[in-house]
Formats: sequence, structure tokens, C-alpha cells
Amino acid sequence: MKRAWVLFVLGTLLAACSKEEPVPVPEPLALSPAPTNDKLFSVENMLRGAQLYQEQCAQCHGPEAQGHPDWQNPLVAAAPPLNGTGNEWKRKKSDLVAIIRNGSSKNGMPVMPAWKGRLTDKEIEDIITWFQALWPPEIYDNWRKANAAPVSPRG
Repeated sequence: MKRAWVLFVLGTLLAACSKEEPVPVPEPLALSPAPTNDKLFSVENMLRGAQLYQEQCAQCHGPEAQGHPDWQNPLVAAAPPLNGTGNEWKRKKSDLVAIIRNGSSKNGMPVMPAWKGRLTDKEIEDIITWFQALWPPEIYDNWRKANAAPVSPRG
């Protein structure tokens, strides 16, 4: 319920604050309980991330981060979904940042532009925060657990 409320508030704020057409904020994939870790994203980070995503990423990844329909076709260079329905949640945060910063290529051909120099590190973090907020709670929890710092054995 907390996720639904956050997305509702963000959608309302985006619609009220924008001088241009309102930026659509996707509905959550499922109205399930908040994850056990209770994702805590600030409204400011979410608003910046949603706006930046719509300006810079939505053209390829879709306005609701749904990705291109052919994203799994190995013969097509299509943007994957970022809403938790694809494979991006399997990447470490540092890998997500690196891909946005440096772009990516497939078979030696660029498929995603590098945003280094066009987006600040803070803007990249805000975009990641926004699309991670779209992930179903169990996906985010799995990602968070996989990315937790390893506990070093005491010597």
C-alpha cells in the first residue's frame, strides 16, 4: 500500500508542478505489501528520477519502463525493461551506473549512448531510484540481498 501511495503522490506532484504536459508515472506492477526492507526513497529523488527518465530514457525503454517488445530477441538491439520484468534487476548497482554512464554495445555496435558528461552522478542515481521503485517488492528484496556488502569473517 505504501508503494501505491508513493506512486500516487509522485504522479500528482509531477502533474501539478509541470509547466508542460504531465509526465505519466506508471502504476505499480502489483499492489502488494511493502518489501521487508521498506524501500525508502525521498520524494525529491523520485521526482527528479521520474522527470529525468521521461526526458532521457523513455524514448527507448518506454514511458513506463516496460522496454521494447523485442528486447529478448538476440538479433535485435532493443532496450530492455527497467521495471523489474526484465533482467536488469540481476545487475549490481555499480553495473547499472556504469551502463548508464558509459553506454553499451552489442557485437561491437553501440546500442545505448553514454550519458557521462550529460547526466551527473546524482542524476544517474535518481533515475535508478525511480525505476527501482517500480520493481515488485520481491524483486527489489532479491536485488538488495544480492548486492549487500559481504560480511567478512572475523579473524
